[in-house]
Amino acid sequence: MAQKVVGYREMIWTCPNCGAKNPGSVRVCRSCGAAMGEEVKFEQQTNARMITDEKTLQKAAQGPDIYCAYCGNRNPAGAKTCSRCGADLAEGTEREHGSQHSAHLDERKNDNADQLICPACGTANPAGALKCAACGTPLNVSTAKEEIPAPSAGNGQKKGGNGCLRFILLLVVIGIVAMVLLNTCGGPGGGVLNTGPTNTPIPNSFVNAVVSSQTWQSSVQVIGPVPARASAWYDQVPADAENVRCEDRLRHTYEDEVDGSEEVCGTPYAIDMGNGYEQFVQDCVYQVYEPYCEYTVYKAGVIDTRRASGSGPNPELPYVESSYSTGNQNVSYSVVLRDENGHEYTLTPSGINEYRSYNVGDEFVLEVTAYGRVVNMERK
Repeated sequence: MAQKVVGYREMIWTCPNCGAKNPGSVRVCRSCGAAMGEEVKFEQQTNARMITDEKTLQKAAQGPDIYCAYCGNRNPAGAKTCSRCGADLAEGTEREHGSQHSAHLDERKNDNADQLICPACGTANPAGALKCAACGTPLNVSTAKEEIPAPSAGNGQKKGGNGCLRFILLLVVIGIVAMVLLNTCGGPGGGVLNTGPTNTPIPNSFVNAVVSSQTWQSSVQVIGPVPARASAWYDQVPADAENVRCEDRLRHTYEDEVDGSEEVCGTPYAIDMGNGYEQFVQDCVYQVYEPYCEYTVYKAGVIDTRRASGSGPNPELPYVESSYSTGNQNVSYSVVLRDENGHEYTLTPSGINEYRSYNVGDEFVLEVTAYGRVVNMERK
């Protein structure tokens, strides 16, 4: 992911000896003269502005300062020898750097809320001022607003309604117990409930029947071109597509800029440069939009279902022109037997061989249930 530099701002540090605020680029406290040690952290300034001076920008971009291994003096990046003792800085230590934090880029001021009051003369100074504009006293006392916690919501429970709920639950329990007792005791008389005499099953009957008809029904799917909607990137749309409609959509995302790409950057954030300045950057990607299209093409599909029906032992498929291909084919069979009382019984053979095993005029003895279902049959 590409990183785009937005700009630089100077930070500040608080002297641990006297508490004075100092600009980040200053290596010795302006108030007491104490040197800034490695353990002292840089802080963001409130309402600080972006650096525009070219020399200062070059200084901010140099990188972390170096602490002398012998005297502990803070030296700028790129220095070869210590500015205090002259020791070789090859053995020195780079100042800690690279930590990230939110940018706080807006420079709007709230004159009533963020003023610093000088402890010596009482003058109100702008937020972020390092020393009093009236008397020059270091402004090392930060004022913080105390937040008054919101009163917590009461924990009292809503009264009423519990008695009604308990009464309903009691009625439900009584009803369940009554049902259990009724099923166990069999009613007011006790014992097992009298269910009456057991019904005697009706025996099956046997009848003589003759095959009165053989019929069949057949169907065939006709396959032909069917319009269908499809979608694809413009360079993938078939040449024979119809009704093409396109709109730009995100197709590629790159880490580096390419021809025709759009730069898309995230929220700026700050990086501690380790030299009293912070660098503001954005993580960026490069997006390419291309036409994505919907269109109509013709695909093979079912355009019709032809049907036929008839009687006799030789079923036929419906006619389909040779210019079409065919899909699924289906044939169903039916055999009707009639007894001497005129009652009819319909059989549905599962295949052509079973269907052809019956012929009009064949006689059978049928075993029939009281509900008219054939459960067994034998030829006479």
